[in-house]
Amino acid sequence: MDARDEELMMAYKTDRDPEAMVELFRRHHRNLFCFLVRRTGNVSRAEDLAQEVFAALIGSAERYRPDGSFKAYLYRIAVNLSSKEWRTYKRAAPLPQEPVSQGPGPDEKLAQKTAANAVRAALERLDPEQREAIVLREYQELSYTEISQALGVPVGTVKSRIARGKLALRAALAA
Repeated sequence: MDARDEELMMAYKTDRDPEAMVELFRRHHRNLFCFLVRRTGNVSRAEDLAQEVFAALIGSAERYRPDGSFKAYLYRIAVNLSSKEWRTYKRAAPLPQEPVSQGPGPDEKLAQKTAANAVRAALERLDPEQREAIVLREYQELSYTEISQALGVPVGTVKSRIARGKLALRAALAA
């Protein structure tokens, strides 16, 4: 049976087990990288930030407590590092990039791209806090509790940001 993320992190914390950190990296690097690409709008910078997140994870291992979700802990580090960069460069939160599907034909691809562009434009008009909560929920598939922990806000705030954001998205897409 595979170890849970929290168990792997504790193995790294207590025994400095390098295999535990390698496994955590293997499990989470891709999704973390995609999240950071969505946040920064820059593939190269997202890769650098993903490396910085794991370096920070290693550096903060002594302070790790398994009382919450490891995924929320990891994304909290990512949010903090990428927010620091936002403040440095004073730029707004970028929007999720939609992957291009390889399966459908040209007409379907065009329809998908058109729909993705419409969603992207609607997301662009959202309040940055609503956009961030929606991206973490819909694209990164974090739970409300994990989003709450990652953003450092109450679960109720997360729910209201997502609900208000989805209402605004529906209105923008209907127009």
